[in-house]
Amino acid sequence: MRPLDTLRHLSATLLLAGSLVACGGDPSPERVGDAAGSTAPGAGEPVLVRSRLVTATDAGEAPAGTAVRLVDDEALAGFTADLTEDFAADVVAAAAALEAEGLEDDQELAVQVVAIGCDEPTGVEVRRTADGVVLTPGPVPSPGRQCFTPMTTVAVVVLEAGAFSAG
Repeated sequence: MRPLDTLRHLSATLLLAGSLVACGGDPSPERVGDAAGSTAPGAGEPVLVRSRLVTATDAGEAPAGTAVRLVDDEALAGFTADLTEDFAADVVAAAAALEAEGLEDDQELAVQVVAIGCDEPTGVEVRRTADGVVLTPGPVPSPGRQCFTPMTTVAVVVLEAGAFSAG
């Protein structure tokens, strides 16, 4: 009876792995970094130094495909242009706080909308794709919550220099 149970679990595992591959998912995604700044980068991968997540209800904007490098105030103003006024001010304050903590010459500031929904992520991960640097939300404490109005979460991060360069 035990071999039959093993085969049943094997079928489910193969079905899941096949579904992930067919849908473009990776059954074993590589974790690069999180909000705490721990990293396990591969060669040429961006390294997350620290981050702040800013969340507001009904704040506008859809998740961006890639992170925006904040080279100056104009870049930050361009990013926050589609956000509500209060939320934009919170994002600007988070960026200013990270800068006040000190940006070394080998670090750069970036920002991206990472989530819109009922769940507020607790961290962020960073990776490089063909399109650029991508910030993705980390785990959420109670996924699947229902809400009347979605929350928008923006990640403001400090990355090691060269994150936006091709690796």
